[in-house]
Amino acid sequence: MNFADQEEIALRKKSRIRKRRNDIVWNSLTAIILIATVGAIGFMLVLFSNPASTINPFPPPTLPALIQIPTATLTPIITPATSTPTVAASTETGGNVEGTPIQTEQVPVSTATLTPMGDYLFAVKGSPVGMTNTTFHPTMDCNWQGVAGKVTDIQGKAVSNLAIHLTGTYNGKAVDQTTLSGGAAKWIGDGGYEIVLQVGSAPIDSTGMLTIQIEDSSYIPLSAPITFDTYADCSKNLILINFQQMR
Repeated sequence: MNFADQEEIALRKKSRIRKRRNDIVWNSLTAIILIATVGAIGFMLVLFSNPASTINPFPPPTLPALIQIPTATLTPIITPATSTPTVAASTETGGNVEGTPIQTEQVPVSTATLTPMGDYLFAVKGSPVGMTNTTFHPTMDCNWQGVAGKVTDIQGKAVSNLAIHLTGTYNGKAVDQTTLSGGAAKWIGDGGYEIVLQVGSAPIDSTGMLTIQIEDSSYIPLSAPITFDTYADCSKNLILINFQQMR
């Protein structure tokens, strides 16, 4: 072996040593990067699952404590209810009355406001009169009973939208119905009203069991309560009661 070969071998050894050192450096850097990546992923998972963790350099702000409001027991305050009577017309079917007003139930207000001052504003014009319902409902039969009439002012002009309140007992049952003057204008005339007691059965006799009076929108009586009778007679199955303003 000559001198040149020895020199070549030495150079190769140095090259291998240098390469080995470089491999160690790059392998070490790769390992560090892998460890750092795994650590970063683990760190993000911890923060994602628990943002309030102590290792979070930017923890979320602490929310203020919730105020516990005690549940109060409410005592309902009952106030007098008011309602406006409504009137609707229905189409004649079978034994029903064509355009019969639908009566709404009376809801009184405080009794402190119901005491009328002085004389009543309206009074009955004449006396209650029994007549056949076919006078106003020609297509009806005898299986019907009710009360109707008109309300007029002091000059005899029709008055509408006054409450006509009927109370008492009919056929063994309590009655409390309200309609409006003018609600039956189609068949009774201007200012006319009608309250149906029953449809589909023969009329019955009753004496002093029913009363009717006029009230304003606040349910203050505008007329004295008028007591009337009913009759088991087809020629008197409608009781006509007219009211007129007196002052």
